[in-house]
Amino acid sequence: MKFKVVSPNVESSGNSGTDPQAQIEQMLSGSPVFLFMKGTPESPQCGFSSKIANILKAWEVPYQSFNVLSDESIRQGVKDFANWQTIPQLYINKEFVGGSDVVEEMSNNGELGDLLKEAFPGRDITPPPPPVEVQEVAALEAASILKENPEIRLLDVRTQHERETASLDNSVLLDQELVEEILGSWDQNTPLMFFCHMGERSRQAAQYFTSQGFQQVYNISDGIKGWSSNVDSSIPQYQNS
Repeated sequence: MKFKVVSPNVESSGNSGTDPQAQIEQMLSGSPVFLFMKGTPESPQCGFSSKIANILKAWEVPYQSFNVLSDESIRQGVKDFANWQTIPQLYINKEFVGGSDVVEEMSNNGELGDLLKEAFPGRDITPPPPPVEVQEVAALEAASILKENPEIRLLDVRTQHERETASLDNSVLLDQELVEEILGSWDQNTPLMFFCHMGERSRQAAQYFTSQGFQQVYNISDGIKGWSSNVDSSIPQYQNS
């Protein structure tokens, strides 16, 4: 049975005299699945919060959430409540499950599905489909794809030093700030194409983004070296130090 996914962002009472622990317990009593996060499911404020929100979205379960950035007492209180010093935190049936990496691992090995079945007895809890495969393309094919599909985001996973030596037009450096932005606010149907020097680092990056739910991901298998050899010889060749 399919059911609508809802993720209302709960508000704290705002009463400075209210015990944060009591507020937290009240929130957890209001929903079988509850997420303390930075931002909201629709607008996460960090990549880790976005990761759990996307996992829950993939499992198609209703849940409530609280934006800890809106209330410092709850932000600190929930860390003490779970004896876990980072945000986000996922709770199922009032029990602390874990942060983003733990939840991701449990989603992949099926343990999260078991907990969700306990939280929603009688509901059809279906595991999400596995991540899509990265599309491996050589530089010559990549150039053709980019020409026909200019909306593809071309992402450079090399170092700034390498980029200063040789770069591709219309590419952007994939630094940590951009990673957070992509995970936090980009539509997962946005087509992404990754490259590095020879295709290995970019393959790892591409696989990471498919694991986060992105649906159209390319890797330039021979990297900028292949681009220089087969597409545009004006791009300098270089050796990794």
